[in-house]
Amino acid sequence: MPRADGQAELYPQILRRMTEHGEYDRLLWMLTQKLSESGWLDDFRDKSKELARNADNMPAETMMNELLPQAEASILPKVRQEIVAMIRQFLDKQVEG
Repeated sequence: MPRADGQAELYPQILRRMTEHGEYDRLLWMLTQKLSESGWLDDFRDKSKELARNADNMPAETMMNELLPQAEASILPKVRQEIVAMIRQFLDKQVEG
């Protein structure tokens, strides 16, 4: 169900602009670095391998659906806040310019 607040239409525009300016790649790189430094990547990789070993013939989509909420919930608040702050900073510059 589409959101009434216009967010559904705004997201693709923001993503396009971030991609055009190279900001999406920069943020992705920063997020990967921060997740790696915090040990999150190693922990999640281990959880994923364990689930794959214990799941007999579980489709990949089912594994992803099971792992995604755990992955999102386990990101350190500090890392999440830093990335959100970078996104806000980019958006503020776009509005000003």
